Amino acid sequence: MKFLKIRDVKSPERGTKLSSWIDFFVPNRVDSMREEITFTAKNYCAQDSMREDFIEDNCIRLNPWMWVLIPSWLRVILPKWWDTYTYEMVLYNKSWIAVKQNLLVWAQVIDNDYRWEFNIHLINTWNWTVFIEWWQKIAQWIIRRVELFSPMEILEWEFNKDSDTERGEWWFWSTWTK
Repeated sequence: MKFLKIRDVKSPERGTKLSSWIDFFVPNRVDSMREEITFTAKNYCAQDSMREDFIEDNCIRLNPWMWVLIPSWLRVILPKWWDTYTYEMVLYNKSWIAVKQNLLVWAQVIDNDYRWEFNIHLINTWNWTVFIEWWQKIAQWIIRRVELFSPMEILEWEFNKDSDTERGEWWFWSTWTK
C-alpha cells in the first residue's frame, strides 16, 4: 500500500512487526481543521456554530451519541488488482478505543480505485462525553483480497436445485425445527 500525506499527520504504521493491522492516527490540529471536521448528533445535523463548541486546543469533544468525520489527510493506492480479484482497505475499531472510550468506526470500506482523501467516521456509543486527542491512535485498517465476480440472476427452480442447505425459511430461527 502506498500513501500520500495531504497535510500534517503521523504516517500509518504497524503496532508490531507481525501485526496484521495498520494503525491510523488523528491528524495534528490546525486552524483549518475546524472547517473540515463534521459532527452530528441523534436526530439533527450540526450547524457551523456547533462545530466551534466541540473542537478544543488539545482534543475533539464528542458528546453522547454524536458522530464525527475526522479527515485522514491521507490518500492511498492499494496493491494492483487482477482479472479475478482486487484489494480493499477496511477500517476497524482499535480495541482499547472501542472498549475504554466506546468509540466505534462506522463507514469502513475503501475500494481499490478510490483515490481521494478518506475520513474516519466515529460514533460515541456511550452516555458520557469522550475526548479524542490530536495524534492519538483512533482506528486500524487491513488490506483484504476480494474475489471479483458478477451477480447472476437465476430462476426459482434453479435456486432450489442449487441450494443444498438444511436451513429453513424462518430468517433468524432458520435452524429451528418444528
